[in-house]
Amino acid sequence: MTFTITTLVENTVYMGPKGLKGEHGLSFLIQADDRKILFDTGQTGIFMDNAEILNADLSDVDTVVLSHGHYDHAGGLERFAEFRTDFTLAGHPDIFCKKQISALGSTRDIGMPVDRETLVAKGVRLSLTSGPAEIGPGIMSTGEVPMQTGFESIEPVFLTEKEGRTLPDPFTDDQALILDTVRGTVVILGCAHRGTANTLMHVAALTGKTKIHAIMGGLHLGGASGEKLKQIAAVIRNFDIRHIGVGHCTGHKAVAYLSHEFGDRVFPIGVGQSVKF
Repeated sequence: MTFTITTLVENTVYMGPKGLKGEHGLSFLIQADDRKILFDTGQTGIFMDNAEILNADLSDVDTVVLSHGHYDHAGGLERFAEFRTDFTLAGHPDIFCKKQISALGSTRDIGMPVDRETLVAKGVRLSLTSGPAEIGPGIMSTGEVPMQTGFESIEPVFLTEKEGRTLPDPFTDDQALILDTVRGTVVILGCAHRGTANTLMHVAALTGKTKIHAIMGGLHLGGASGEKLKQIAAVIRNFDIRHIGVGHCTGHKAVAYLSHEFGDRVFPIGVGQSVKF
């Protein structure tokens, strides 16, 4: 199966018609045969404006997959639900948990700006599961990502609230999307809060394949040490990843390092970028 992946929102604008806008967030339109799926919805809903400029028709999107419940990935969901309600929202049950970040002496909310009840009232169908789920032919979500490596950990600045208690966020809701393309396995990442290597190892376990053709999305390596970047590069080599689309939360240092290590295998995923696998 051939997939076309178009970036509707990312921190930067890659190229394309006049008027495209970026924001801190991520949203991909994934098309295969007669299916259209949104992976994340950015921060404010401008992904819909960008889609119009790019002549990407969203009126027949049947599924929205959320990588996790942060505002920069789920913030455009309410606007999309005002435009279209005949779709399924797929994700982990914990996407609706309260989420915060505590940094620089203050704590602020960074969770979903729209609640479950509002979406259900609009007629949105919910498909929430903690395990891997088939989204459609050749499309599967990873479900919860096991922590396997010794060099990836979750930053303690992220918090969540469960049963009235504020706790470090374990990011049980963090997940990726697996595409079974004609060229091989393609992994779509939101932020990889539970680790890029952990996610790729989980994908390999789910698919039974030792090679991954491509990855696209946020690798969450903004504050990564040089040693951690070397370990990530080793994992990429181990899976023989041929195309590495990076952006959003990957970080400038990490993008520069990966570009040095892998050359033109690395490519930007700014707004307007469109690739086929």
